[in-house]
Amino acid sequence: MECRDMIILIHEFLDGDTDELTNQHLQTHMRTCVSCRQHMHELQRAIAFVQSASHIHVSSDFTARVLAQLPAETKKNLFSGWLRRHPFLTAAAVFLFLMTGSLCANWFDRDNILQVSSANMDKLKIDRERNVVVVPAGTSIDGDLVVRNGNVEVQGQVKGNVVAIEGKVFVASTAQVAGNTESIEAIVDWIWYEVKNIGNDLLPVLP
Repeated sequence: MECRDMIILIHEFLDGDTDELTNQHLQTHMRTCVSCRQHMHELQRAIAFVQSASHIHVSSDFTARVLAQLPAETKKNLFSGWLRRHPFLTAAAVFLFLMTGSLCANWFDRDNILQVSSANMDKLKIDRERNVVVVPAGTSIDGDLVVRNGNVEVQGQVKGNVVAIEGKVFVASTAQVAGNTESIEAIVDWIWYEVKNIGNDLLPVLP
């Protein structure tokens, strides 16, 4: 038999799967073949090592001691781990950052032209030279009145909020405003105003 056939027999012999006749053939070949004899010797050493390693036991604090010797996490790794553990807060922070940047851009990019938003434009007196919007006495405005880049003078009635962005709201003693009056002259106030509006828009769709 050739050596490649004997290699198979060696493995079967070590597994205890050979009969007496096969063992005799194998022993006869091993006496004359140095290569097969060395191969069998190496396999026996490997088996002995594996069997001896199966009896090795580690102490109960082995894991703790190994972890204690590992390098401490850097601030970057700690921050990355926090982001992975709090995906909702991460998404909310990114959204807030992007929204704030967009609102800041809108604040600085706006021109100085007087802009008026109302459901009853025909009832208002708009003085574009002075950048003033007047709600005349005896006039009733339905809904909110929002003015950009100008002042608001309320002499009549407004059934909603009155907001002046980059301006001021003046309410006469005889005027009536059902909602709130806001004068927004700083970017922080502008961001807060827009955030409140976004929140009010989302409320109807929330369960």
